[in-house]
Amino acid sequence: MARRRGLDSKTLKRALTRANPHFLMVALTVFQVTAMLLLAFKSETVDWQAIGYAVFMPLASYMILKTFIRLWPVDRTLVILILFLCSVSLVTLKDIAKSPTTSNTQALYMMIGFVAMGFGIAFSRMRIDWRKASYVLMALAIPMAFSPFILGDWQYGALNWIELSLGGFTITAQPSEFVKPVLVICLAAQLSNHPGIKRAIFGVSFAAALCGVLLLQRDLGALLLYFLTTVAMFYAATSRLGLSLTGIGAGAACAVAAYNFLPYIQKRMAVFMNPWSDPMDSGYQIVQALIAIGSGGLFGMGLGMGLPRNIPLYHSDLIFAALCEEFGLVFAVCLLAVYALIFMRAVSIAMNARTSFHSLVAFGIAFMFALQTLVIVGGSIHLLPLTGITLPLVSAGGSSIVGTMAGLGLLIGVSTLNAEAEANDLRRMEWREGGGI
Repeated sequence: MARRRGLDSKTLKRALTRANPHFLMVALTVFQVTAMLLLAFKSETVDWQAIGYAVFMPLASYMILKTFIRLWPVDRTLVILILFLCSVSLVTLKDIAKSPTTSNTQALYMMIGFVAMGFGIAFSRMRIDWRKASYVLMALAIPMAFSPFILGDWQYGALNWIELSLGGFTITAQPSEFVKPVLVICLAAQLSNHPGIKRAIFGVSFAAALCGVLLLQRDLGALLLYFLTTVAMFYAATSRLGLSLTGIGAGAACAVAAYNFLPYIQKRMAVFMNPWSDPMDSGYQIVQALIAIGSGGLFGMGLGMGLPRNIPLYHSDLIFAALCEEFGLVFAVCLLAVYALIFMRAVSIAMNARTSFHSLVAFGIAFMFALQTLVIVGGSIHLLPLTGITLPLVSAGGSSIVGTMAGLGLLIGVSTLNAEAEANDLRRMEWREGGGI
């Protein structure tokens, strides 16, 4: 009989999920408590809501992490980094939002988002025929993408929101945020396992149809994310550089044509080229963002000391500028480093995945997450044209939070499959060392 030595099941689980990063959890708790207490006592009147957050946020973070650990062998460091970004969001919105209910609403969205993350983890772990499942997801994604034409109205020059009245309550949502993880799953299913030309064309055609819908809705930020993610996943799956460059060239040609025929794109580019030509109207948003970033300096003006409300959409599209004003450039760089760590962790998960499908899912989620961060930060500091997308997990918005959390759930689900596969490998090694055949 084979003799087992060394690692029991609990030790395996602990080793494969990596040692519990106590330091990161302690640092997260310190940030949550001190930031909220600063907000609570920044004026003569005590802000009891902030004190409540100082108690609620560490408890909620601990419970979320423990729940995930008990259910799956999750990557604890990755979950803690996600919790940190959510904490930055709540602290910032509690400070700068005009209404005290904004942070409460954001906290509610985040709790729903973590539930969506749990579903994403469970969904990515399902043992099903993903190619067949992708056809169902495509059939759901297309009408969801078209829904703003029926249920929505033009806002900020785009038709990308829907409104639903349920029991006297009006619910607004942005369908393109929920379609993002669906797009990644469908592309991964169609492009995995050395796809033939017909299957590859079918997957890319689905993505192209979604991009066409977004163009009609003038949702240029989501269009950019969808298009570049599709090209990146196609290249990762096929290694066909020529076809990938052809796709980028076709996208660039479409962009030039859109610029020549669509006046609103011409206006946006004119503002990007010289926002100071009309600083009180078309260039007002980016000008105020640049002023806020410059006012913060290296270490910021302090919580509650800046004037972020002068920035249009300071709580959503341009929250990075508000962060720079209040916390300073040093904190902003550290925040970007957290995004970089999440991306690096996600790429590692993709490289360690045991199936082509799961590797492409992890890569697609990682690429879209990093690209969205790059585009909105670049727009905020005037390196790229400003588009109406959010800073992941930090900007206010229920659709963005839930959609991003669901996508990260897929990523974490792949990491749990990797951990279980590594555990099986270690068990086989132990069995062989013990004399098994």
